[in-house]
Amino acid sequence: MPIVPPALGPLLGNTVNTVISPFYTLFSTNATYCFTARTNVRNHKTETETLKGNLHSIKQRITDGERNGLIPTEEAKDWVRRAEQAISEEAANRESFDQRCRIFGCSMNCWGNYKTSKEAAEKVHAVRTYISSTPQPNNITRIPPPPPVVDLSTHSAQLPPSREDTLNNALRCITAVGAIGIWGPDRDEKTHLLKKINDSFLEECPFDFVIFVTASSEVSVQAQIVSRLRTDAVPDVATQATRISELLSKKKFLLLVDDLRVQLDLQAAGIPYPLGDVQVVEAGQVSRWVQRKVVVTSISQSICHLMDVERDIHVPDLGEDEARQLFAKEFGAQDIYSDPVIGALAEQLVRELKSLPSDLIRYGKVMQGIRDVRRWQDAIDAVRKANLRRDGDPLNLAEKIVRNLKNATEDLNAKGKDVHREIADAELQHNKTPTNEAKRWLQKVYNIIHDVQVMSHGSRQLKMDVTMEASEKLREVQECLSTCPSTIVVESMPPPVQEMPGPSMSAENLNLQDALHFIKDEPTVGMIGIWGPGGVGKTHLLKNINNSFGEGMDFNFVLFVTASKECSVEKVQSQIIERFKLPSSGSKSRTIYEYMKTKSFLVLLDDLWDEIDLEDVGIPYPLGSVNKLSRKVVLTTRLRKVCGQMKVKKELKVAYLQEHEAWQLFEENIDAETLSSPHIEDLARELMKELKGLPLALITIGKAMYQKDEYQWETAIQYMKKSCCTEDKDPIELGMETNVFRQLKFSYEKLRNDTLRYCFLTCVLWPEDAKIRKVDLAQCWMGLGLVNEHDIEYSFRKSYSLIADLTAACLLESSDVRPGSSFENSHGSVKVHDVIRDMALWISCDYGENNDKWIVAAPGGRDKRIIILSNKAECISLSFNRIPIRFNLDPLKLRILCLRNNELDESIVEEIKNCTSLTYLDLSRNNLKRIPEELCSLVNLEYLDLSENVFGESGVPQSFGKLINLKFLYLKSGSGYVRIPSGVISRLKALQVIDLRSLLRKCTLFLFRELGTLPQLKALGILVRDLAQLESLEAANLPVRYLALNDVSALTRILSTDFAQRTLYELDINLERYFLEQDINEEIDTREITVEHDTEQPNNRFGALNNLHLTMTRSLREIKWMGATPAFIFPRLAYLELIMCQHLLHLSWVMHLPRLEQLHIVSCDGMVQAFMRCHGDKLCNGQDKTKTFPRLKLLFLIYNESLETIGDNGMEFPSLERLELEGSLALKRLPFQSDSVPPKLKELRFDDARCWERLECEEGVKTILQPYLKFGRRHQG
Repeated sequence: MPIVPPALGPLLGNTVNTVISPFYTLFSTNATYCFTARTNVRNHKTETETLKGNLHSIKQRITDGERNGLIPTEEAKDWVRRAEQAISEEAANRESFDQRCRIFGCSMNCWGNYKTSKEAAEKVHAVRTYISSTPQPNNITRIPPPPPVVDLSTHSAQLPPSREDTLNNALRCITAVGAIGIWGPDRDEKTHLLKKINDSFLEECPFDFVIFVTASSEVSVQAQIVSRLRTDAVPDVATQATRISELLSKKKFLLLVDDLRVQLDLQAAGIPYPLGDVQVVEAGQVSRWVQRKVVVTSISQSICHLMDVERDIHVPDLGEDEARQLFAKEFGAQDIYSDPVIGALAEQLVRELKSLPSDLIRYGKVMQGIRDVRRWQDAIDAVRKANLRRDGDPLNLAEKIVRNLKNATEDLNAKGKDVHREIADAELQHNKTPTNEAKRWLQKVYNIIHDVQVMSHGSRQLKMDVTMEASEKLREVQECLSTCPSTIVVESMPPPVQEMPGPSMSAENLNLQDALHFIKDEPTVGMIGIWGPGGVGKTHLLKNINNSFGEGMDFNFVLFVTASKECSVEKVQSQIIERFKLPSSGSKSRTIYEYMKTKSFLVLLDDLWDEIDLEDVGIPYPLGSVNKLSRKVVLTTRLRKVCGQMKVKKELKVAYLQEHEAWQLFEENIDAETLSSPHIEDLARELMKELKGLPLALITIGKAMYQKDEYQWETAIQYMKKSCCTEDKDPIELGMETNVFRQLKFSYEKLRNDTLRYCFLTCVLWPEDAKIRKVDLAQCWMGLGLVNEHDIEYSFRKSYSLIADLTAACLLESSDVRPGSSFENSHGSVKVHDVIRDMALWISCDYGENNDKWIVAAPGGRDKRIIILSNKAECISLSFNRIPIRFNLDPLKLRILCLRNNELDESIVEEIKNCTSLTYLDLSRNNLKRIPEELCSLVNLEYLDLSENVFGESGVPQSFGKLINLKFLYLKSGSGYVRIPSGVISRLKALQVIDLRSLLRKCTLFLFRELGTLPQLKALGILVRDLAQLESLEAANLPVRYLALNDVSALTRILSTDFAQRTLYELDINLERYFLEQDINEEIDTREITVEHDTEQPNNRFGALNNLHLTMTRSLREIKWMGATPAFIFPRLAYLELIMCQHLLHLSWVMHLPRLEQLHIVSCDGMVQAFMRCHGDKLCNGQDKTKTFPRLKLLFLIYNESLETIGDNGMEFPSLERLELEGSLALKRLPFQSDSVPPKLKELRFDDARCWERLECEEGVKTILQPYLKFGRRHQG
């Protein structure tokens, strides 16, 4: 205001108002800033807080709009930018003021207060302006302009080759003409093709708009076009058409109309005509060319013609091969048609589907993992019925299925409510926790009901594809109803990691380091693939990955699963359910999913041969880091394509060895003497290069070249060069045959003759990874006629020699010997590496040309059935399957059939009674309760094994004598007795070996007489129950090889006469049988056995006896020798077993047996010292005391309660490898001195460390033995 000074007069007053007043006003205003700083800053902050609220609201609206596909307007973006700047300026000004106040208290800095106050006063006006100009809600976001092409996501879906041609033809037509029609019977396929056309323009689009609409949709074509072009919709169709036409008239567009069923007026919808290349005039009379294109698809060619298309393209049915390939791809197994169980059924289903791709895809996915023949037949019948109704109204079938589904779902819903109420009552009243099974079942019920509700929506439009889904869902509902849980229990948690056996890998191994890095340090990597050739160490690496985890790991559990060749969803599920002790009823996939979904896990999947859907197994997806959970899967495979099929994120190749690594491994497997020649070393390096760094081949071929001269090395090099038919630097991509089998068969073909080669091939008759007893292998080869010496002992020795040859050639591997209670370990076991076994099967099938010639099935589950369909099969082995088996084959070709250990009954004979060409039949270890009459029709049989069945007191059929070609008959029974009628055995003139042990209740004299009439008989196995039977057997002069006795007193007679001394191989004296048969508890009092040797017959000894077994001879105290030493009487005894000889004082007589390799002494409680140099038997004492146990490898002293020491100090065991002392709690000392510790010792086993610590040993002996110690019982007392 102007200042009016008093009494200054008019002149002076005007001067003051004109000159002084402005200066006064300016001064007073600026001076006020110095004293109102705090007020101005506070006002500025208050207004800015209001602006912040408006800004937050605007940003939230922009974010919400972007989620719905909107973008911010330019006004909104400019306002947000200015508001953020104003908020930033206010914060900086306030911070400057607050800082001066903290330093100077009331802030007496007038100049600083002035600047801050003035800025706050001026800026607050701007803030108020921004607040008042906040954009209105309808002006914050807007619809973005439409993109030229919408991605319909068909990139990953590949078309069959014929459909690729159709696609390319359509794209060419689009450039040439205006309207194209695509027609054919498969609606889904044409839809996919049209979407492929759409997506082909994603990278480079010559059109302003590519518009995809579905004519059969409930939404009109015009409405779909409006939505695609993002224009405003109006209710009047004609007005809307005009707007669309105006928008598109000067645009280049491609309209894709799918599933057109009636004629459609596109002009009425707003599509500008004419179509094709059209010249339009722009503003300013400038003209240009635009392209207007339309593509329609329909099931009818006539519809295309009604639409005036210029070109129509027919989509034909798929060719037979394409249809088969498409179905196999969706099924997930390219080799499905070679499957002996479901191959033929799959081909029949493909034919019924009439090459319609959508049906092939749908049914391929539906049938994934299904091995049940009934399910396949049901699917075929359903398709066949659908084909019959295809010309009628499909709604009849659909309505029936939907009605059944509705009723079953209501039942399931009611049952689910009952279970939920039961759980609620148990939790409330009894403080119980529902089982995981119950919770998973309820969740499954809720999911099924939800799926049914979704499916039922719009059921009036049901078509066949939805009917198929409803049919599948009906089966799922019924299955869920049948698997309703009935109990509520608390389950114990399984261990998080199970350590896998095997050698440890160095922590510096690069493959192990890389794998652990991917697992631990890369959270986004969910699936890791380890691939490489067979035998290269993938399983070894995976086991070491497993064993690298334990306490403190980030996973809740680590799961090791073995896939192998016959892998299926069910097999993996079974291993997971067994590992975690999950309930096996109901849906296994849901059970596993519910268990794993809230846990961090590492799944190790070993030896995967083909793609498997882990989601079908129940493994929760996605993998990687999900909601703070770590989900990882590591798989190993021989095939890199499996890594691609499984969509691994990181690959780890266990590569072939580099040249220096390969040479080191090759050199380790060749003896140093062979490589001592410089020329041979050069040849060895050349041969090593031909093996291309495969460890298994390097080891196998290296050992095969043991002690070979330079000419043999040169021959080997030339051979390998001929076998290696490729120079590919990445041979794993070329297949197993080229890169593994053709190299491994070098060792096979280098075998010295065809007999040895065929002997090797027969090893595939045993399951993968099985331990094959050498005696069983020898028996098999003799039965097949591969080994046939004039003497049975020579035949066995030749067989064992052949096994040694195969082991030396690295085609067989020695298997660990485990102590047992039978003679099965006397010669040990072998096994075949799985890669070499696969090679043998490949060779047996004519190098893969006739894959059905030899059929060998892996062990399967009890819920399956094996059906053999083959017109080529000559050899079939289904051992250890224990499941129903059916045959449909050419009975005149089958020669070898092995069905051991399958729990089969007599009905199996019905399946094979017409296989009259059969020469080799093994039905041992099954559930046959009698010998069927039909078996006698197999008149060409030469080998028949019926051992270890459950024969009752049945008889051999009289017609059994028809088997006149029979050479080998094994009737050793697991239980029961069999009567052999008179006249049967005497007709089997070709018989060479017959084993009747444990089978006959009474050996009648006529049986011995008939056996004596067999001209070819080489070996007999029989049970003798008393001395009278033994005398009859002696008089018959039969070639007894296997003799079982129930009377220990008979041992004296046998050992003191010349009875069967040339042929007796196994002698088993078991008084337990005597007690059971006589129903008594007292035995014959035989405290002492004296072995007398006739000095007038110096050759009177048991030259063939290999196994001797004494069981429950409880009164026996000592065995005495007269006339000859034990070493003379038993020159070949290799296996000796004594069980429950409770009063036996010692076994000193065995110390000098020249061939003894295994000695088992079990529960001989009266024995204090097992062996002593000086004892009462002068004849034994006279033997060389310094050479004890020259060949003993295995010594088992188990549960001998009184045993204090094994033997005298300094006793030698030059060949001992394993010594087990379980249950010998009184043991005080070992017989070893520092200079007599067994030089070949590998294992020394005690119950626990206390047993070891209390032993008294010479100083230094324990230190020497320490590395071989093992603790823990391997046997039960």
